[in-house]
Amino acid sequence: MKSYTCIIVDDETLAQDLIEVHLKKIPNVEVVAKCHTAMEALAVLNQQAVDLMFLDIEMPDLTGIEFLKALEKPPHTIFTTAYSEYALVGYELNVVDYLLKPVRFDRFFKAVSKALDLLQEKAPQAAAPQAEEAKADYLFVKSDYKAVKVLYRDILYVESMQKYVRFHLKDKKPVVSLMSIGALIELLPASQFFRCQKSFIINLDEIESIDGNQVVLFSGNKVPVSKNLKSDLLKLIDHNGLI
Repeated sequence: MKSYTCIIVDDETLAQDLIEVHLKKIPNVEVVAKCHTAMEALAVLNQQAVDLMFLDIEMPDLTGIEFLKALEKPPHTIFTTAYSEYALVGYELNVVDYLLKPVRFDRFFKAVSKALDLLQEKAPQAAAPQAEEAKADYLFVKSDYKAVKVLYRDILYVESMQKYVRFHLKDKKPVVSLMSIGALIELLPASQFFRCQKSFIINLDEIESIDGNQVVLFSGNKVPVSKNLKSDLLKLIDHNGLI
C-alpha cells in the first residue's frame, strides 16, 4: 500500500501536535515537516514532493489563503482554522476540506479519507497494485491497539456507540473501533451498505425481509430502519419493481 507525505503548517504548536496525534491513528500518512510560517512551508515544498498539506489560515506575515494562492502546484490541502467565515474561500480555492478547531478525530478522519481518495485517483493507471486496492473487499480498522481486517462479506450490520462503532460479524466476535458511523459509511461501498438509521448500517446482501420499521437479517438479527429512510431502502433492494 502506497504511503503519502504531508506537512502541517500552523503557528500554534499545540494545534500542530493535535493534528500529528490524529495522523498517527491513520496508516500510510507520514509527517515530513511541521512549519510555523508559510515561508518555512515554502522551503519544504521547494525541497521535496508533498502529497497533503494541513494549512492554518490565520498566521503572521502571510495567511494560509495568501500562501495557497501563491503556490503554482500546491499539494492537496486541508484548511484548519478557528474561524468558520473562511469556508467559502476554501471552496473557491478547491481545498479538499475545511476543519474547524479544535479538530475532532471523526471529522479529521473523514477529511483525510477524502484526500487519500483523491490521491489514489491521481495515481498513474499503470499502478496495478493500487488499482486492486481500490476494488478491495475489506477494510482495516484499529481495535484493541491492533489493525484488524474486516471483510465486507462478513459484516452483518454496524452499530454506533457514540465515539465508537461495533461491527457485528458472521460467526465471529464483534469488532469495536474508534470512529464515527458517519465517517465509516463514506468508506463502505454504497452498492453493498446502507445507513438505515442514524446509529445503524446494514449489509444489503444480508437482508431477509423488512417487517414494519425493522430489517430482519438472515442471521435473525433485527435492525431498526427510520421511517424517512425506508422508502430509499426499498428502492435499493427492489430491482424488479415488485414492491
